[in-house]
Amino acid sequence: MLPACLRASAVPATPTGVRSSVPAWVLASGLDQPDDLAFHDGVVYVGQLGSGRVAGVVPGSPPVQSTWTVPVAEGIGFVGSTMFVASQGDDSVKVIVSDQPRTLLQLQPVAGKDNVDGIGVQGDQLLVPDSPNGTLLWVDGSGRITRSVGGFNRPTGAWPLPDGSVLVADEYGNAAFRVAPDGSRTALVQNLPIVDDVAADPQGHVFVVTPVVSGGRLAELVDGRAVDLAGGLLEPQGLGFDGAANVLVAESAAGRLDLFIRSFKLVPLAQPPAAGQPVCLDLVRAPGFTGSVELNGPNGVEVIRQPGTTNQGEVLLHPDLCQQRGCPVTASSGDRTDTLWITR
Repeated sequence: MLPACLRASAVPATPTGVRSSVPAWVLASGLDQPDDLAFHDGVVYVGQLGSGRVAGVVPGSPPVQSTWTVPVAEGIGFVGSTMFVASQGDDSVKVIVSDQPRTLLQLQPVAGKDNVDGIGVQGDQLLVPDSPNGTLLWVDGSGRITRSVGGFNRPTGAWPLPDGSVLVADEYGNAAFRVAPDGSRTALVQNLPIVDDVAADPQGHVFVVTPVVSGGRLAELVDGRAVDLAGGLLEPQGLGFDGAANVLVAESAAGRLDLFIRSFKLVPLAQPPAAGQPVCLDLVRAPGFTGSVELNGPNGVEVIRQPGTTNQGEVLLHPDLCQQRGCPVTASSGDRTDTLWITR
């Protein structure tokens, strides 16, 4: 008979001073002016303006800093497993090869204006807002510009949509646009001061951040209006989603990465269980989220009890069958997933 499961959940801190209509966590603090971000393979990658490094963040673990730097790390994107980073300091896009940055695309700076900012990925093409020149570029893996759409004030973020359209944040245009495949554009919001980044979840809900130093906003765009999900943010910059469509935001002036829970999230553990000791896995649900959640994992993870519509499940780990990194436990509800790595 198995012993009772170990209760070792450690709910992350709430971001100080932030008002939110959903549960909010600090995933990482002490970052050096965090800016744009990308969620890839269960890790949140955050560009840091101060250090020029990219930090990799998983809940419950300290950030892992890149060994390399670029001059002012901004946007991050992945094509397959290859990372690309926008380097604002020298107005270029770098590709990371053998853990070293190489210049893929060199842009033309404009005196008195900030250089390239956020980037995105559409299929095998990079979406590169040539910010000082007011143009959105499509760039292939060789660094060749295959398409461009101009007429923006200062585009700083680009997000692909399933129909081939692209969302564009026009920072000093105080607007967000949807650019259709034929190049036509529709304003999603206007007269919203400093729209720095824009992103859409898999259900089509569109969010923006406005990086005011105090009183920054994370808002959903609804019928041309910005409806706050969170306020009181300290210069919010990067914006994205985890696998469960929870919102990720980098607060540049606070040096932290925040998570806003819109569905569910597995709670990190303060300590791993001893051999043969089941562990309780708690999850936090957003208000109104009642979907059934199921746990699964590789051969090293035995599910003892499913959460279902409750807030807790139970697993038993067999560390000898897990990867060196630990045992991954994945929680799923419909097309939403969240993975927690449990160290041995």
